Amino acid sequence: MKKLGILFGFVMLAFVTQGYAQTGKYGATPEDSVECVRCLNFYKEYYKNGNMKEALPSWRGALRVCPIGVTQSLYQDGQNILKFLINQTKDDVRRKELVDSLILMYDIRIQKFPAVKARLSAYTFKAYDMVTYFKEDDTKIFAALQDVVKFGQENTDQNILVLNMQYASSLFKEGKLTAEDVINVYEQISALFDKKTQTEAGEALAEARSSFETLFALSGVADCNNLLALFEPRFEQNATDINFIRRVVQLLSNAGCESSDLFFKAVQNLYKLEPSYNSAYYLYRLCSARDINEDATGYLKSAIDCDSIDDITKGDYLLELGTFYYKKMNNYSNAAHYALQSFEFNPATKGRAYLLMGHIWAMAKVRDGEMPDIDARANFWVAVDYFVKAKQADPSLGEECDRLIATYRQYFPTVEEAFLHDLAEGSSYAVRANGISATTTVRTIK
Repeated sequence: MKKLGILFGFVMLAFVTQGYAQTGKYGATPEDSVECVRCLNFYKEYYKNGNMKEALPSWRGALRVCPIGVTQSLYQDGQNILKFLINQTKDDVRRKELVDSLILMYDIRIQKFPAVKARLSAYTFKAYDMVTYFKEDDTKIFAALQDVVKFGQENTDQNILVLNMQYASSLFKEGKLTAEDVINVYEQISALFDKKTQTEAGEALAEARSSFETLFALSGVADCNNLLALFEPRFEQNATDINFIRRVVQLLSNAGCESSDLFFKAVQNLYKLEPSYNSAYYLYRLCSARDINEDATGYLKSAIDCDSIDDITKGDYLLELGTFYYKKMNNYSNAAHYALQSFEFNPATKGRAYLLMGHIWAMAKVRDGEMPDIDARANFWVAVDYFVKAKQADPSLGEECDRLIATYRQYFPTVEEAFLHDLAEGSSYAVRANGISATTTVRTIK
């Protein structure tokens, strides 16, 4: 059967030679065309059957006699023939010659076959094969990877994008790229990942981006000084570019630069461009750290009021808002309001909310003018009530609550003081302090 195939090739050769010898595509003269077509047919017959060694002489003959760019398959097939030979040789000099020839095959394809899909394929597999076989100079491999990105843009294979950062990071550590070079590569590739995410979806793309981000984080480039020097001059002109702002926030956050003014401005812009409860909450934390308390509570309320927030998170944020009013603003009425509202959305906050209420009442000032001393201590009854409720709602708070109960029971009136004020043990008692009120029961020190 194999002989019949070769014989058929000879028969076809007679026809194609006559047809192409006059066009000049296969050679400048009819004789050249005959020889070119003969070599093409001969090597193809062996190549299709996987016989690389037998295909090699005719393939080389085709390269020698055929015009450059005669047919793309000559160079595509040649890549596989050359890789077969590279894997077979142990001679370093011979291997380098073969690798150089392999890269030449891609360069001819890029130059002679301008169709976008064909050129992108040539750029891509040239880069992959250079990563695999070209060991002499990482700068040339990186240049090949960059060629793919520049030509393919968002159509670039995601693994090529990752390799760009891998080689940029490596070259930076070798002193062959600057920190700014690597950051520019990060921006370039990040933008392409952003575009790919808009049209593609899937676990593979997400994993590739994660690998890319990890490589940059470990590169040694992304420290505060480098990032601030790079982004501060560009910030105003890109202040409405959501992708740019996201990258600034992410990079500065990863580098621990949250205290910088640039980070604060970037998060504010991110919230304006893309409001969400996450960005509102983040701004609350930033304002809190800077003691901009009114803005902090405003952002946290915006997060709580966001339509997309779930009830569990809403409950947590309400309790945090109550705690903020208590600790940083001494506003006990607002603190109590938000604390008690929290477990309407997240029942798991009830114990912590009651614990906060106990602290609020322990600090409340009941005395007003010349009120009797016993009235000034009524707040401790309410505080202990809430500490008891807290450990009942959340047993994990039991030890802390017991300690607090023991502390504040010391301030209860004696039996004699209660008698002098006509107060009976266990009787009801109304308390108002700092804009909050409660009804408790009279207790004395035993």
